[in-house]
Amino acid sequence: MTTTVSTALKENSRRALKGLAVFLSLIVYLAGLIYAGVRSYSLFARTVDPELLPLAVLGIIALEVSALALPLAIHYWTSPGAQRLAAMGFYGLDLALIVANAILDAAHHSGELLPGFLTAYGVYAVPALPVACMIGWALLWALDPSSREHDMVQAVRAATHEALMAQIAKAAESVDITQQVEAAAGEAARALVGETLGRAPRRASLPAYRYNAEAPTHKPEAMPTDDEHYFGEVPEIVEREAQAAPTHKPTRKAGRNGSTPDPKG
Repeated sequence: MTTTVSTALKENSRRALKGLAVFLSLIVYLAGLIYAGVRSYSLFARTVDPELLPLAVLGIIALEVSALALPLAIHYWTSPGAQRLAAMGFYGLDLALIVANAILDAAHHSGELLPGFLTAYGVYAVPALPVACMIGWALLWALDPSSREHDMVQAVRAATHEALMAQIAKAAESVDITQQVEAAAGEAARALVGETLGRAPRRASLPAYRYNAEAPTHKPEAMPTDDEHYFGEVPEIVEREAQAAPTHKPTRKAGRNGSTPDPKG
């Protein structure tokens, strides 16, 4: 398709008119929200205690901001399917609540007797408007594809872990682990005995000494309480006893003729 000067001018005019229409629609939309906000504030001022009114204004802000954010979410965020349908339903409910607040406030100012459904709405629905906005946005977040993908991954992981645990339990029933248990028990027993022996006091080994068989035997002195000191003194005590003991050689009687008698005779 060829583009001529005439078609280019028409396309530019069309874009300009479209931009103007969008701009004017935004002004109308914002004006409607401001009007509805004033009506909602007047309604809350009549039905809410003065000291709680600043907090009640947050409910009006929730309705107004939702009316601004939901069209953008429908066009640029929500995915086709359940999430977009939920967003459109939430948007319609939000606008209906805003309209109901304006009608109820106007009915209060007119002094006319309110119909039963408006009275019920003012008593039961108006206090719960912020909670309704919370529920709507929570539903949109739950229906987001990224949230559903995360839930699916977690579900698969949980199912895999459960199947693995079932297989481990089944394998444990058929595997003989007697040898492993005995080996582990033996290791634990050896570790316990080694720990017990490690806490026992260590004794010094006595050196080997040769005692003189002909030396008189003496009773050992009383052992000091300190084992290490006693065993260090043993060599000196033995050496002193060996030097102090007299050595005696047995002598034989000479015969009458001066010769040594024969032991056999």
